[in-house]
Amino acid sequence: MVKPKKYVGLDIRDEIKSQRITNGFIIHKLKSNGIKMTDTKFSNKIYGDRDKFTEKEIKIINAALGTSFSL
Repeated sequence: MVKPKKYVGLDIRDEIKSQRITNGFIIHKLKSNGIKMTDTKFSNKIYGDRDKFTEKEIKIINAALGTSFSL
């Protein structure tokens, strides 16, 4: 049986916590790169229930966090 892949949003959440930064920092980085983002929208994307991150958003988040997440 194949184990389902963990959604990238949860990895992003864990990395934000481990680096001790705020969601606001990441939201600001996304907004400054032309992505329309609110606190609520970001939170929904973290958990992946209502919305999911796009490849472009992941690329910006990786640059901000110094990580290499992928969908």
